[in-house]
Amino acid sequence: MSAAWWSLGEWTLLDPAFLLLLPVLVLTVLWRRARHGAALPTAHGAFAAGLPRTLRARAVHLPLWLLLLAGLCLVLAMARPVAREVMPLREQGIDICLVVDISSSMLIDDMDERVQIRRIDAARSRAQDFAKARVHDRVGLVTFARLAELRCPLTLDEQALQAFLAAIETVPQNSQELDGTSVGTGLAKAVKVLEQTDSKSKVIVLLTDGKTTVEGIEAPDAAKLAKDSAIKVHTIGLGNGVPTPLGWQPTDFDELREIARITGGEFFQPRSDADLAKVYERIDELEKVELDDPRYRLVDGFEWPLGIGLILLALSLLLEVFWIRRVP
Repeated sequence: MSAAWWSLGEWTLLDPAFLLLLPVLVLTVLWRRARHGAALPTAHGAFAAGLPRTLRARAVHLPLWLLLLAGLCLVLAMARPVAREVMPLREQGIDICLVVDISSSMLIDDMDERVQIRRIDAARSRAQDFAKARVHDRVGLVTFARLAELRCPLTLDEQALQAFLAAIETVPQNSQELDGTSVGTGLAKAVKVLEQTDSKSKVIVLLTDGKTTVEGIEAPDAAKLAKDSAIKVHTIGLGNGVPTPLGWQPTDFDELREIARITGGEFFQPRSDADLAKVYERIDELEKVELDDPRYRLVDGFEWPLGIGLILLALSLLLEVFWIRRVP
């Protein structure tokens, strides 16, 4: 007898054949209920006619009905009800390193036509939104200009990461020791961070508003390091270019395109804060966590009907022996 025919919601009977005992049990109780008791010589009962029935007299059949309910519960327990419970999905998180340009050009406020929003402000706020959504991933932060610095190691601590992101500021303007853009140096620093992890999925999101302007690690060389370490790099070329007296001079982002191509990532060129928000949403869609196949386990539910059945059985016997005191 298939258990599939004996399912109710999430509950299933593994041994439904025991239900065949139910009709036998019910018929036995009804037969006993209808059976006349053995006669004993007694005085004529006419003198008691019209007297009110006591509680004991009214409850004379209560042990029998309790016995029936106990039998039903015990039969149900033998049929072994079980529930199929979905086990929690195990999520395989991704290690993500955010790499943000903090050169002085990130102070340009061309991120909105209506209000002044600096590039660094847009980069900061959108990176915070992105990191907040990656609840199952370890996220780290590297900033770079002429030099690169690990600001926050890979972590699941959202509050700590948010604090580091909120503290991002550009290097001082006209600082020859710090200012400049070395894309390869920033990328290589992030690769070094991710190389030390054992995660199956590693991603770098590199954001800059320009191309390399100072000597350092060449961007293609850093991209090859990322590829050799199975690290995917998404690159973001931010802004409308370089302001000149004659208007905006577009920035050449071929360097970022090449990095994305080598590592299997994608290149994005947002020109506004709203565009940057969409870019991070797109990257969030691309880098979904991997989930194991759903697994289930059977949870036995026979304890409740078994316990209730035994309690009712004991109650029936106690009432029969110590209160009703029926004479066979």
